[in-house]
Amino acid sequence: MLPWQKTAWDRLGDIERLPHALLVSGPPGIGKRLFAERLARRLVCEHATACDACRACRLAANDTHPDVLIVRPQEGKTEITVDDARAVNQFLVLTPHLATRRVVLVVDADRLNRSASNAILKTLEEPPSGSYLLLVSDAPARLLPTIRSRCQNLVLPRPTEEEGISYLQAHRLPDPGGLLALAHGAPLRALAWPQDAPAMAQRLFASLEAVALGRDSALEATEDWQAGDMDMGLAFLTEIAAALTQVALTGTVVRGWPNAQEGRLRALAARLDLEQVLGLWDEALEARGLLGAPLDRRLVWDRLFLHVEPRG
Repeated sequence: MLPWQKTAWDRLGDIERLPHALLVSGPPGIGKRLFAERLARRLVCEHATACDACRACRLAANDTHPDVLIVRPQEGKTEITVDDARAVNQFLVLTPHLATRRVVLVVDADRLNRSASNAILKTLEEPPSGSYLLLVSDAPARLLPTIRSRCQNLVLPRPTEEEGISYLQAHRLPDPGGLLALAHGAPLRALAWPQDAPAMAQRLFASLEAVALGRDSALEATEDWQAGDMDMGLAFLTEIAAALTQVALTGTVVRGWPNAQEGRLRALAARLDLEQVLGLWDEALEARGLLGAPLDRRLVWDRLFLHVEPRG
């Protein structure tokens, strides 16, 4: 179990009193799926503890327990479809094979499409005896209100800065503080990034500053970025744009932004009007959504940097 999840785990209490539907939510990259997977193991564990030693726990850990079903968007799809939801309903009405319960874990539950949501709702309204539905979501507001209202919501928090840095240090990462700050306090998100991620993000921020100050044109900045890692670059640009938007709208700096860089963030936000900031964020989000399609990399970066060029 991740150290920062112990309090939430202990709050679950007696497994016999667990609600039949639980919505595990919170920021991305903090271990919600791992928490829900452990809970699923606990529900089928021979000792009801998620001991990780019994046969049931070993089967569940390998995704081969016959009484645990994991549902996520199928490969090549962005949604959980009605066929996936019908499989859930059919699974839950069956008699357990090894355990006394049947458990369904829905990963990225906010990707349930409308038809799938309606099918899942029927199960939530009349859950079969001994069935448990665990929904995991970064964005629970995207779920149907009727689904949310029938689940007990368990919001998992980010770890403290000390817990996050300690976790990354245990994985022998250089600059764990920089990685954690870049990931806004989400250690698993930071763990997935390359070790030079903080330096790459700083270079991108410096490019935005140079264009906003008129030292470089959008075309010149594009030359520096068009050949790089498009996925990572757009991920960092989206984070920077989100931080600029928060400063522009509320005057506050997003949690996890490096203290040493706060002044530069505020200065950059002050040079841009709200239309530029929101345009940059929207353009970055749109570009990330198109990563799976053929992209004109030069055009994408040029359009992004144009949002911060001086006006007038």
